[in-house]
Formats: sequence, structure tokens, C-alpha cells
Amino acid sequence: MRHSKGYRVSGRVRRLPIAAAVSHALLLGANAHAQDEPSALEEIIVTAQFRTQSAQETPIAISALSGDMLERRNATDVAHASSFAPNVQLSRGAGGFGQMAGVFIRGVGQADPHFAVEPGVGMYVDDVYYGVLTGAVFELLDTDRVEILRGPQGTLAGKNSIGGAIKLFSTRPGPEAGGYAEAGFGSFDRIMARGAANLPLVEDKLYARIAAAAIDRDGYVDRLDYACATGNTAGGTQRLREDCIIGSEGGQDVTTARATLLWTPGDRVENTLIVDATEDRSENPASKLQFQSPLWTGGANYITGPESYTNYETYLSQPTGTPTDAFAMPDTTPLDSRGISNLLRAELGDSLTLESITGYRESRVPFSNGVDASPATVLDQYWRLTHEQWTQEVRVSGDTGLADWTVGLFFYDADGVSEGRVNIPGGLAPGGGGLDLEILFRDPVKTESKSVYAHAVFDVTDRTRITAAVRYTDDLKRFTFNRWDFNGDPHPLLGALVNFTGEYSGDRTDYRVVLDFRAAERVLLYGQVSTGYKGGGVNPRPFFVSQVQQYDPETLDAFEIGLKTHLAGDRLRFNVAAFANSYDEVQLTLLSCDAFSPFPGAPCTMSANVGDAEIQGVEVELEYLPNDHLRIDAALGVLDFQYERVDPRTGITPDMTTVYTPDEKLTIGLQYAFDLPHGGSLTPRLDYAYRSEFYTDAINAPTSFIDDVSLVSFRLQWASPNDDWSAALIGTNLTDEFYYESQFGRPFPPYFAGTGRPGWPREWYVTLRRAF
Repeated sequence: MRHSKGYRVSGRVRRLPIAAAVSHALLLGANAHAQDEPSALEEIIVTAQFRTQSAQETPIAISALSGDMLERRNATDVAHASSFAPNVQLSRGAGGFGQMAGVFIRGVGQADPHFAVEPGVGMYVDDVYYGVLTGAVFELLDTDRVEILRGPQGTLAGKNSIGGAIKLFSTRPGPEAGGYAEAGFGSFDRIMARGAANLPLVEDKLYARIAAAAIDRDGYVDRLDYACATGNTAGGTQRLREDCIIGSEGGQDVTTARATLLWTPGDRVENTLIVDATEDRSENPASKLQFQSPLWTGGANYITGPESYTNYETYLSQPTGTPTDAFAMPDTTPLDSRGISNLLRAELGDSLTLESITGYRESRVPFSNGVDASPATVLDQYWRLTHEQWTQEVRVSGDTGLADWTVGLFFYDADGVSEGRVNIPGGLAPGGGGLDLEILFRDPVKTESKSVYAHAVFDVTDRTRITAAVRYTDDLKRFTFNRWDFNGDPHPLLGALVNFTGEYSGDRTDYRVVLDFRAAERVLLYGQVSTGYKGGGVNPRPFFVSQVQQYDPETLDAFEIGLKTHLAGDRLRFNVAAFANSYDEVQLTLLSCDAFSPFPGAPCTMSANVGDAEIQGVEVELEYLPNDHLRIDAALGVLDFQYERVDPRTGITPDMTTVYTPDEKLTIGLQYAFDLPHGGSLTPRLDYAYRSEFYTDAINAPTSFIDDVSLVSFRLQWASPNDDWSAALIGTNLTDEFYYESQFGRPFPPYFAGTGRPGWPREWYVTLRRAF
């Protein structure tokens, strides 16, 4: 098979005997880590097309970040990592709940935390699909690289990757003993520690790697006792000490660990077993009341200062007229997440490879949310989500001499239960009242998905390739609803929703065709047509039988052209992508749905198809090493979302836009490595990030508007001559900007209230690291 020099990257690496390939990859990684002043940009190897390729050789809009890049940019979790990719928005606490992430790529994604409403961006850890948004703000524990694939990945990543995919890959064990330990402290009483150790157990046969991390820091929003802070003691006080603080929000308490065992019984077989666990006892997300109504405040002002990190939340839910039924909601969001996966790879011949990826994950998380962040009760929710999933993927790859090809099967089986208590007095009377709806619920959800796919890369000439891929998917979802009153009896108004079952089933075929051309030795041009799909379902949170509505799958047809370059002796990397997408049957969450409710102003949280849209945009990424000391990197994303058709029953109008999708996003980073007289280096780095405004509600009310923000961070790192010791001083949000990451507001009846999730104020911390 003929290849240009650039094309031979994937071919050579893919055919190496596995043990040699592992050693080769580890050597490359070690060299990359040792070179704080590289003479050329680091070549990042990815597996986005089922084979090892340089990111610059892959005809996909992909942001690939190595572990070193993530460290330089102070990226400690997947939210920080995604902030450096154009047209990618990951918002913490979206939908009003903790440990959740609203993830959108190029205007396509999902902000609803309910696992029955599946993500629009596929999240993967070590090639295992993560089917829920619960706990999706992954800590970057001993990370080898992060791959952020933009645009529909229906034929590659598969399930629910209509907007794109975010893939995290952990560092694998290898033949050399070693590791690192790091500790740090900082503002908000921050204490953190992390480390990893590589343990060769049997020479050339068995290797282990263990990694663990923990972080603890205080919350940054103080919960104040209203009577103490204002002098208005009519409602009593919860004051516990001399000052007015009764608690805080936003604090972290996270411990995570991973153990990996790599077994290579021969040159052609390797098996990787990975076990991981996360225990998160963090406080509820920071919240701040943004708007209120005199109907429920009774003349009180529960809105604290415009840029103060305070609220009056009590976490006491008071049903109207039934004081003995008041219940306390938790002020923490304890998440327990565990998983085990097995990755088997066997070379069956010189050009045939079998891969099996098996994964099991479970997560359990209770959380609470109030729409008012005050002593009043307008809408209080306590949820407990339990989720278990099995995934199995089998791939066979080969080389016919005319094409590199992969065929595969994927199976996903998940069981979940959503249960809890919802108290909706409403906001039509002082303290809350007017609706007085209280519900106990328990809703099991069953999800199955099966798919088969094929992917092939044809070498047309030495400079031209054609990629063709197809995937067929069959989905099934089954929902069972139960609504009781607070005594556990069938609800007098919603009794029809006891053991009430709704079901969705459907199938879809997606495809991808790419033509790429090597215009010069390190210049790649490509154009592609691809499709994506996210399955339909049944509204998982009906308050009334009339809201048990089925919604259809959403689909995306994408057209993209791109340019990837490696210039100036591999010191300049410059990539551009432009796209135009046709987005049909857009799925969003409606917080007001009178057309589907028994009376105007009825409570609603309803998943629905809202219309069709056209999305266009441009993305630019740049990395530049003018010399061996200075490094410059930047990313720019510009996006335009326009509805072409809307369903008038939803209340959305054509001039509105989708949620959590800024029109513009820009990041710029500068660093310079100074050589010290007796060896070692001192490297300051400055990062700037801008994100334009966006809306958090499908109905673009002013109350759901999140303003634009510019953030500046800093890192000063010292490294010893042998790189065995290093220390860093890190500052984030240096200008101390007050901004919101997400928002949960309901300006219409029966609520008239809304809260925002403020981002972290300025922080400083220091770390010390020892490599061994």
C-alpha cells in the first residue's frame, strides 16, 4: 500500500507488536515530559478513527490535549479541559443540580440531568461510554490525554454523539518503575494531593499502575440567616453562632482512585483491566437568587447584593398549611461512582486485530434544589438517582492493501431509578403557596441500545484518501411513572400515574464520507459529510397525565471543510474548520408548557421536540513555538444558530436561540521558560478566556440570560535540573470577575423565581511535585 511520509504514521504504529508499541508509546511520553523546552511541538497520537494516528493526520475537527498540556493550563477536571476547545461549552450545575454538567458542542448537547434524557455529547473514559450526566465533571486523574471531537460522531463514537464526543484516556502501566506525588494548599482552605505509581510485576508480562487524588476546599457562597442579616425576625431564626453564617455552598470534598493492570502474555496480545472509584461529598452548588416576585416574598427582599457571594437558603422545605410535614433537604450532594472495564487487544495476523471493550459502571447520587435560595418555599426538589450500565464493544480491524478497515458491534444496557420528593407550593402567596402540589415519586427507566458499524480508509493516491463509514443503531427506552402523596398513597390528582408505563423504540442509520488531500508534506485539506442521531423517548417528568408525551429522535446532517498544518519546522500548528449543519427535531426541556397541561400555569418540566435549525460556524486553533522558550497557543470558535421551524405549542419563536451556546469563544495562552543559572527552569504562563453571552432556557426570557465573561489565570512553575522536583504557584480568575456558569429560573407561574450558579472568585494555590 502506498503512503506519503505523513500518512505512514498510522500504518506503522498500528502494526507494531503490542508490547513494543506500549514501550514505544511510554518512551515517547517520557521524552515529551522531560522536554520543558521542546524544539518542536508535541505530536499527539489519538485513536478517534479506531487506529493510532497523529491528531494532525486525522481528518476530524479534534482538540487533542496531552497530560503535559493539561498541567500547563491548570486543567484539573474535564470542564477546565473543554474550555480550551472552540465551540465547546461545559457548564457545571446546569439544570439547577450539583455534580451535573450541561455539555454542548457546536450548539448540540443536553443540559437536563435526568438520565432518561440522554446526553447529546458522548462522554468516554478509556473508550467506555458514560451514559449519564451525573458526575460528568470528571477529575483528570493521571490523564494521558483528552480528545474532544467536534461535530457528529455517529459512526465513530456512536451512541448519542450527535454533537461530538469527549474522550478521556488514563496513563497506562509500563515496564519502568516510577511515579510521582504532588500536594498543595491555597485559598478557601484548599488542600489537595495526588499521585501515581508504575509497578512492573512480571518482566515483559505484567505491569500495574495505581493513581489517586483528593481535594478539599471550603465553599465560596455563604448561606446567611435572614433574620440575623436583615434584622427582620418575624419569621424566626436559624442562627447558630455569633455571626450570621449558617452554612456555605460550592465547597469540594472529592476522593478518586484508579488501579490498572496490563497483562501481555505474548507479543500479539495485551489485556488491560481498570477499576476506578469516586467518592464525592461536596456541598451543593453555589446559588444566588436572581429575581423574585412580591407575591411570594410578602414584601421581603431575599436578593443579596449584586456581586456578593451570599444567599438566604435554609434547606428547609415547608409545605403550605402543613407545618408538621416540613422536611429538611440535604446541603451536600454525595456522589458514589464506580466502574470496572476490560480492554482486550489481540493481533490475529500481520494485518488483522481484534479488540474487545467491556465496561460496567454504577452511580448513586441524591441532590436537592430550591428555585428561590431563601427561607420561603416556592419549588423544592429532592432527587435520588441510581444508575447501572453494561457496555460491550467488539472491533475487528484489518488492512486489505487497498484500505484500512474496521467493523464492530456495540451493546448498551442500563437500568436507572429516579425517586424523591417534590414540593411545589407555588409563588402566589407570601412564603410560597397557591398551587400546593406535593409528590413522592419513583420512576424506573430501562434503556437498551444495539449498533453495528463499519469504517474504511481508502488510499486513492499517495496524497488522497477517502473515508467511508456507516452505523446502524436500534434503541429501546421504557419508563414507568409513579406519583404518590406524602403519605405514600396514590396522589389524589395524579393517581393515573401509578405504574403508568411509556415506551420508545426506534432505529437509525448514520454515515460519514470524507475526502482528504495532502497539499504539502505537513498540510492536510479535508471535506466531509456526516450525520448524527440521538434517540427519542417519553417525557420523564410529567406532573399530569397530559404531559406524558413522546418525543422524536433529533438528527443532524453536517457539512465540514478543514485545514490542518504543521509548519515552520513543526514549530507552528494551525488548524481551521468551517461547518454548516442541518439540525432537525431539536430536543430541549420546556419549563412552561400550557399547551400540554390541564390548566394555564401548571408546573412543567417537559422534554420535547421544539423545531428545526441551521447552525454555521468557524473554528481556529493555533500553537506556535517561535523559539525554544516561548510558547503561544490560541483557539477561536464562532457560531450562528438559527431556527428554521418552531413548534408554536412550545412558546419558542424563530428569533430565539438554543441553550448554553455562546456565539463566540476565545482562549489565548502565553508562556516563557527561563533557564536558571545552576540548571532547571522558571516558567510563567498567562491564560485568557472569553465566552460570549448565552441563554439557559429554551424560551429566551431575559431572566435566563447569562452575560459574557473574560477570565485570566496565571501559573508560575519551577522545575529542577533533572525534572525530579517541581513547584507551581497558580492563580485563577485574577481579575476577580463575578459571573454565572449556569442558571435555573422559572419567571412564569406558578413560580416567579430563579437562581444562578456563580463561578469561583479569585483563587491562589501552590503545589509541590516529586517524580521518582
